[in-house]
Amino acid sequence: MTLLVDGTVETATRQSTGKSAGNPTVPQRLEGLDVIRGAAVGAVLMGHSWPGVFQGAGIVGVIVFFVLSGYLITGVLLRDVERHRRIRYGRFYAHRAFRLLPALIAFLGVYAVVELTADVLGDRSKGIIGYTLLAGFGHLKDLPLPFDVSMAIGPLWTLAVEEQFYLIWPALLVIALRRNRQGWLIVWSAVVVLSLMAASVLAMVILAPNLHSLVYALPTTWGLGLIIGSAVRLYRVRMFSWFSGRRTRRAALIGSILVLAALVFFPKANESPAFFVGGPLVMAAAAVLVVLAASRTRIMPRWTRALQLLGMVSYAAYLWNYVVILWLNGGSTADLPPLVAVAAILLTLLLAVISWHTVEKLGRIGRDRFDKYCQARVDAGTTIRGS
Repeated sequence: MTLLVDGTVETATRQSTGKSAGNPTVPQRLEGLDVIRGAAVGAVLMGHSWPGVFQGAGIVGVIVFFVLSGYLITGVLLRDVERHRRIRYGRFYAHRAFRLLPALIAFLGVYAVVELTADVLGDRSKGIIGYTLLAGFGHLKDLPLPFDVSMAIGPLWTLAVEEQFYLIWPALLVIALRRNRQGWLIVWSAVVVLSLMAASVLAMVILAPNLHSLVYALPTTWGLGLIIGSAVRLYRVRMFSWFSGRRTRRAALIGSILVLAALVFFPKANESPAFFVGGPLVMAAAAVLVVLAASRTRIMPRWTRALQLLGMVSYAAYLWNYVVILWLNGGSTADLPPLVAVAAILLTLLLAVISWHTVEKLGRIGRDRFDKYCQARVDAGTTIRGS
């Protein structure tokens, strides 16, 4: 089965790189995308550690992560449709669980133990540890909740946005592909999300300006980034051709970096309605970076190696950095002493590396065994039918 994408016939399994030698069905990691991950989580670390200087850095990192997630996950879904003429929902969500839950369980487990025993943030005294675990495991942190939760899981709102998006997106994508209406899916999804975002921002400005943090975390505020990333994956043939020239690629790279860098220093970016107007522009700049990285055919230069490694452990680094700062700085993220900021980054990286080589490794092993089990069942069924 082939998919009619962007007016051309494209095989959904076509990859920019070859297949992994150990498993021919698993694409190799693209070094350029790991560099983007590393830069994104680096921006988040800077925003958390020096919020007075890099006031918009966390937003830049989040936007890049959302666009990249839309690109990658839509690619996973397309490969499933290409090979099996459907999305295997059980496998898709199982893979998400194997990827995300081990590190999340470790993070929330350590948080609970520390707060129950030492009560560093006062969460035991407030009686909110249980609510915090519910919001964390339930992916609810981006929604208005009828109970208080700990600051420690503040960054989990982004994970909640993603998981809620992927409860809806696979089914919509299948319907669009069957009817060859991918363009309509992108357009109408963007229109709906932008309309809801505009309505929430307008309500905030008119009725409750002090609720900017609530509107900031809503899934409608960030859904466009995921949709843009998905559009890049659906129409990557055309988009890759747009940036095929060397001069065009260089100009696009410089322009996108300048747009994102400008937001890094934007004062109180998450409190300003201007952000919601400029957000789509920043998402487009992030999409250009994803296109440039995904279409690159040459090996990344050596100086990007540190960013590649940081990109590999970016998930755990993102989970741990905020709570580490809170624990080291007496429950506050403001006015970090330089020594505390540096120590928090170093401890975050240490915990991220440990997570990658322990609980996340177990997740990868579990995913591989799950795939082998599923394949064995398919093979057994084929043998029975053949006999």
